[in-house]
Amino acid sequence: MANTQLLRIVFAAIGSFVLFAALIFMPFAPVPVAAIGLSFGVAQAAMVAALAIMMTAIILSPPLAMVFAITFLVPTIVLVRQALLSRQAANGDYIFFPLTQLIMLTLGMTGIGASLLFLITGGADGLPVSFANAIQQSPEVRTALMQVYGISSEEEMLWIANVMLVSGFAGWPLLLLGNMQIAQALLVRVKRNLRPQENYDTLQLPRRLVAPLAIFMAGAALLPGWPATLSAALAAMILAAYFLLGLAIIHAISRHWNGRGLLLAALYFLIFVMAWVIIPVSLMGLLDTRFDFRKLNQRPDKPSNVEGDEE
Repeated sequence: MANTQLLRIVFAAIGSFVLFAALIFMPFAPVPVAAIGLSFGVAQAAMVAALAIMMTAIILSPPLAMVFAITFLVPTIVLVRQALLSRQAANGDYIFFPLTQLIMLTLGMTGIGASLLFLITGGADGLPVSFANAIQQSPEVRTALMQVYGISSEEEMLWIANVMLVSGFAGWPLLLLGNMQIAQALLVRVKRNLRPQENYDTLQLPRRLVAPLAIFMAGAALLPGWPATLSAALAAMILAAYFLLGLAIIHAISRHWNGRGLLLAALYFLIFVMAWVIIPVSLMGLLDTRFDFRKLNQRPDKPSNVEGDEE
C-alpha cells in the first residue's frame, strides 16, 4: 500500500473520531469512512473504521466505541461495498448497484437494528419507559424539558421519550444515506469517485413499500406499550425514504422554474428550522407511486429524462 494512501486512511480515521467526539458534528462522523471507501475501496474503508473504533475505545470508552461501530461505521462499510458493486453491460458500460436498492438496504439494516434494540434493551418495562426514567433521573435534561416544553409529569415524560425515540430512529437511515451522498459529492467534485454520480430525477421506490408502512402505522395505533413505539419508529423510517423521494421529485419538477435556487434554499431552510415541513415532502414521495408528479410536469417542448415517459 502506498504511503500516500496510508496517510489518507490515518487522517480519515482521525477525522472520523474527532467528528464523533465533537457532539455537534457527530452525525457527520461516517463521512471520512465513506469518502475513503468510495474513492479507494471497501478494504480501505474498513481500515479507517477499525482505526476510528480503536481511537474511540482508547480515548473515550469501549462502550462508546461499540455504539459508534454499530450505529455508523459498520452500516457505512456495508453501503460502500454495495455501492461499488457493478457489472459490465453488453455495450461495455458498467452498471452499478441501483440507488433504490441502496435505500432499501439502509431501511433493512436500520429496521433490524431498531427492532433488536427494542427487544434487547429496556427490560420488562420496555425501552420507552426506561428512556423516560433516564430522563427523569437527569436533573439537567428534566429541567430543560420543564422550561422549554412545560413537561413535568411521568405521562408527559413518557410521551417525550416516545417522540425522541421515534424521531431518532427516523433520522438514522437519513444520516447514513446523507453521509454517503456528501462523500460522493465531494469525490465527484475532485474527480476521485469510483461510482458515477446519480441522476436523482429518476429515483423511484418500489410500490410494495407501501404495505409495510400501512402495517406499521396500524401497529402504532393499535398495539399497547413499547410495540406501538417500535411500530411508529419503523413507519417513520419508511417515511424517511419517501422524504428523500419527495426531495428528488421537487428537484425534478422545479428544473425549469424561475428562481429555482432561491426556492430550494428556502425549502431546505424551512426543513432545518421547522421539522413539520418534512411531512408534506414525505407525502409527496408517497403519493408519487400513484400520481407520478414528474410525468405530470413534463414539458412537451423538451424530451423527458425520466425513464418510462413517452416523448
